[in-house]
Amino acid sequence: MNFYYDGITDIVRTLNSSVSLGLDQSAQKLNREKYGRNVLTKKKKQSFFSRIFFTLKEPMLIILLFGFIITLGTNIGRFFKSGEGDFSECIGILLAIIVSVAITLIMEGSSQKAFETLNKIYDNVAVKVVRSGRNITISQKDLLVGDIVLLESGDKIVADGRLVDSNLLFVDESALTGESVPVKKDYNAVLKEGCALADRVNFVFSGTFVTGGSGKMIVTAIGDKTEMGDIARELLSSDDKGTPLQVKLSKLGKLITIIGAISACCVLLISLIRLYLTNTLNFSNVQELFISCIVLIVAAVPEGLPTIVAISLALNMIKLAKSNALIKKMTATETTGAVSVICSDKTGTLTQNKMQVISICLNNVCSSPEKIKSEIIKQNFVINSTANVYLAKGKQINSGSATECALLWAYQKTDTMPYQEYRSKYKIIDREPFSSQTKMMSTTIMIGQDKKRILLKGSPEKILELCSITSAQKIKILKEISVHQKKAMRVICFAHLDSDVYSEKYVYDGYVSLADAVRKEVYSAVQDCRRAGIEIKILTGDNRYTAFAIAKELKIANDESQVVEASYIENLSSQDLKKILPKVKVVARSTPATKSKIVKALKEMGEVVALTGDGINDAPAIKHADVGIAMGISGSDITKETADIVLLDDSFATIVKAIAFGRNVYKNLQRFILFQLSVNLSSLLFILACVVMNLPSPFNTLQLLWINVIMDGPPALTLGLENGDSSLMKNSPVKREDSIVNRSMFLRIAFNGIFMATVMILQTQFNFMQLKSSEMAGGIFSLFIIFQLFNAFNSRELGSASILNGIGKNKIMVATFMGVFLLHLIIVQIFSPLFNVCPLSVFSWIKILLVAFSIVLVSEGYKWLYRSFRVKKT
Repeated sequence: MNFYYDGITDIVRTLNSSVSLGLDQSAQKLNREKYGRNVLTKKKKQSFFSRIFFTLKEPMLIILLFGFIITLGTNIGRFFKSGEGDFSECIGILLAIIVSVAITLIMEGSSQKAFETLNKIYDNVAVKVVRSGRNITISQKDLLVGDIVLLESGDKIVADGRLVDSNLLFVDESALTGESVPVKKDYNAVLKEGCALADRVNFVFSGTFVTGGSGKMIVTAIGDKTEMGDIARELLSSDDKGTPLQVKLSKLGKLITIIGAISACCVLLISLIRLYLTNTLNFSNVQELFISCIVLIVAAVPEGLPTIVAISLALNMIKLAKSNALIKKMTATETTGAVSVICSDKTGTLTQNKMQVISICLNNVCSSPEKIKSEIIKQNFVINSTANVYLAKGKQINSGSATECALLWAYQKTDTMPYQEYRSKYKIIDREPFSSQTKMMSTTIMIGQDKKRILLKGSPEKILELCSITSAQKIKILKEISVHQKKAMRVICFAHLDSDVYSEKYVYDGYVSLADAVRKEVYSAVQDCRRAGIEIKILTGDNRYTAFAIAKELKIANDESQVVEASYIENLSSQDLKKILPKVKVVARSTPATKSKIVKALKEMGEVVALTGDGINDAPAIKHADVGIAMGISGSDITKETADIVLLDDSFATIVKAIAFGRNVYKNLQRFILFQLSVNLSSLLFILACVVMNLPSPFNTLQLLWINVIMDGPPALTLGLENGDSSLMKNSPVKREDSIVNRSMFLRIAFNGIFMATVMILQTQFNFMQLKSSEMAGGIFSLFIIFQLFNAFNSRELGSASILNGIGKNKIMVATFMGVFLLHLIIVQIFSPLFNVCPLSVFSWIKILLVAFSIVLVSEGYKWLYRSFRVKKT
């Protein structure tokens, strides 16, 4: 049944209950068997080994695992055949896999906490119910469908239910619907089928709070069947297809594997032809050749890439935490930088999620709350009110109507006397509470020994009708008020009547405008997003008029045609939704399903989507988004556990910082990939040439181990620590389909790799540096190492700009360069026997340094030609 539009009598009969008596013993047993208990189905916990297996599914790690198995197998075969096996490469690959997996498991928290946190909503909550005609208190877990629940101010609602009675009942539903103002409930309301969740004023939902008044409800849904349960199922069914970074690394891994396989096939074909022509084609030689080709494929794979990516992301997670952005999933560090669309909640994200008095207008003059001096207005704020407010640990706590609480806080800014003390100064004679019929509230007080004063507040139309003003004055005041209302502000008028004035007309005192104000830092943050090519869409539970006013104020939308309601979105097909989304800036009355549908459509359109929110209703869409961002202070626990990023200061501006940081992380990953693939290509081509020319392997086991340290160790890691600059937020976001290795990078990788390999081959064949024969092995080894050190400096600049401009900015890299060079010098000069080389003369070191430095010179020349060609072209 759709209980929100069915009659109370029918609902009670269907659920075997009674409004006055509640469930009897037999009905309790029947409903418990039929509808179950008030608990959420728990998500099955992921075991430690399952988490390891999930981490190992990363594309690059799969390639490394394959390489490890093949390399291990071939060396075991060699060992049993000849008694010799080179297991250093196997150890290196295995260590790379272990380090990468370990970092990922340590830095990322388990997402299973989300469901455990969701279940906490139901923990230790006592519920007052009517059973068998008696009022009793039970645990929320024992609550049954059909129970009659008594609601009072401050109660947490732990089940969905239809109201059967209400008395000035207000419920805060912001966590579920996004509605910024507590909703006034009316059990008599007659609603139509298809009514939006936020408009069901005769219904209450689990996970919300009673802020004022009292009421009685009949429970219609518990546990998994509640609106909260729907969110739980949405979280369970979320399909994670991988982040943009994971997809790009997968493509890169496949490309590297293909290049390595093609190289190996070429070597195999050439070597088979040579064996055939030299009459040495036999099984033993073919077996050795096959093993060499497999090793060549493994050599092409940058086994340090997953480790460096993991370390780089982990270090940047720590940096971001210091900027109030807590990263929960490592890949989100980079993915944030690729965000092209931010789907932002309004309440608590763009706004402060609390009603505030924006201005007080008296005698045609509007001023801020701090400047109010009228004693009558103070009386209306404080005494003509049943609300209470207080501070707890620096946080404002409200009890009662949100509007009345806002008026009390405004008074606190005006007067040093506590409102409780001010309220106690006056004796209250009579009070007429606010009602939807009268749309006003009045309180009669004594202001002297025999003088009474009636304080009146309420809607402008009702109050002005009772005041002694002319028609012209009324029209003028209403016109002024309409300006505030068009800005989605709520306007309350005030009037009073003293007993010594012989008139039935009230004295008009003025009005106040109230709103859930926009956070101060949001204005500049929105502008920063616009400059960075990032689009912002507001998905809110508020009505279209309030939502549009905020969007217009922030210059996110400028026309009402850019605002649609969730009911319209829900009726569109996927294709039709994609057609209208580019023009839509605001979606009002958003539901969890609507948000998820929009996020999915945007992702299919190629956008990288971030979704911000703080309410429980945001959790499913946050789970689906590429980057889910939760508010750390005002956000619900479930939203924070589901999100990829938690803003520790609840500041929208921190999102902009995170995006800038993420963009820099992406650039740093590109720098590292540029460096490592240049190294891999040069080593691949060099080894390939040696095999084709039938030369012995240029490097022994220990030399290869040291080369791997250079390729995958400190020099490479320092590229992941480059600092960003202001230009990061002036460029458009990287598209989802863009390769992490762009055209410019590919050309530089090819150019640098080919150049270094060519120089190495020329030195091996012709000894153009004129090294002594005893120095040749150490010279080739050192030349390759120092080539890579200078190449690391080359990789700092991704574009066409010269690296010489900011060569000293990355002091860590300079220190690392010097440290590694000195260590290599010690290896060659002191531990030369261990590495099977001879010490080099000072003159030989100078020649090696000059030749290796040539990679910087030719790279600078290449970029100069590129800049010159681009200038001529433009």
